[in-house]
Amino acid sequence: MEQSTGELLERLSRLEIQQARLQRSNRFLRMIMGGLVLLCGALFTMAETSSTVPDTLEAQQFLLRDSSGKLRAAMGVTSDGAVGINLDDGTGRTRLTVDLAANGAPGVDLYDQSGLRRMTIALGSAGEPGIGLYGPHGNLRASFEVPKADTPGLSFYRENGKPAWGAP
Repeated sequence: MEQSTGELLERLSRLEIQQARLQRSNRFLRMIMGGLVLLCGALFTMAETSSTVPDTLEAQQFLLRDSSGKLRAAMGVTSDGAVGINLDDGTGRTRLTVDLAANGAPGVDLYDQSGLRRMTIALGSAGEPGIGLYGPHGNLRASFEVPKADTPGLSFYRENGKPAWGAP
């Protein structure tokens, strides 16, 4: 009986050691599982917030830059209430503007490669349309206007900007 008690004590000792190892292993696995649950929760939350598109985006001015950081377009509201869009070429020169004046009159301006205005299409405050064509030095050279109550007019201008011919 003496030997069997010694074997039993030895066996109990081995079982206690194995139980301590299992407890450490279990604690380690619980920590890993907790970390994975937190990581998955964080990834899910980040994916949810980054994939949604906001309903509105508000600002007084928006700037659009190309991959090198050069300003290529701007949209904004001026202090007098006008709103406009400028589109620039790769050299930074404005080539197209679309604007709405504070009084509600819309206009479009086209610019050449040197930045000079060459054409304007606009409506006056009462809705009367007009087109202006500009020479290579930026002077008005021709215009066509349709006043609301009057006869349409066509005008040509000299290089210095003085009238050359007009009808009516």
